[in-house]
Amino acid sequence: MIIHQVEFCKLHQRKKSHFLEGGYAIGAHPLAWRHGHRSAFWCHYYHPLPSSPPPPPPTLVFWRTPPVGSYKINTDGCIKDGVASGGGIIRDSSGQCIRAFFSFYGDCTILEAELRAILDGIILAQRLGLSVLWVESDSTLAIHCIIKGGGPWHVQATLRHIRHLLALDRNTITHIFREGNQVADLLASEGWDRRYYYEYSSQDLPRRHRSLVQIDRFGLPTVRGL
Repeated sequence: MIIHQVEFCKLHQRKKSHFLEGGYAIGAHPLAWRHGHRSAFWCHYYHPLPSSPPPPPPTLVFWRTPPVGSYKINTDGCIKDGVASGGGIIRDSSGQCIRAFFSFYGDCTILEAELRAILDGIILAQRLGLSVLWVESDSTLAIHCIIKGGGPWHVQATLRHIRHLLALDRNTITHIFREGNQVADLLASEGWDRRYYYEYSSQDLPRRHRSLVQIDRFGLPTVRGL
């Protein structure tokens, strides 16, 4: 009887251990001793595992042209192996490329890379004499810091510079999903590979970049969520 009680205690301590089989949890549960009857020490019990919510359905992401007389800047930041880069493209109301750029930022955070890419795009647009700007980024955090404020101390100087150059009452800054920001994403990756600053005109934009620009121009969507 003492031996059986010891075994019962050991099983009771292990009653929370489970393993998975066919989508169910199976555990060892000790049976109570009643009236001295020596029943089996445990039985298998089954209960369904909590199911995760279904993934959201795929959605179509479109790049939108800016209104006539304005210009759109799409930017992106990139970080790999602890070093960062950025890139962006400026387009007119017909979706044609005005100028594109990539840059290497070195050791910084992804938020800083996103903000520096936005700043580089605004500076480039103003150097070209372009006004009424629509800035678009796939970083919700960067956009929130620009519009609402906040953010870590090491990006405050960049944020002040962006706000100084980008008058939000005349210009616009919005978020776009990464699937609709593929040209800027490609340029940011190129900045990491080449590790210097460079600008493309509309004539010398590489073929792969031009093909993505054409996809956006013709209003063809990319799929998010597959």
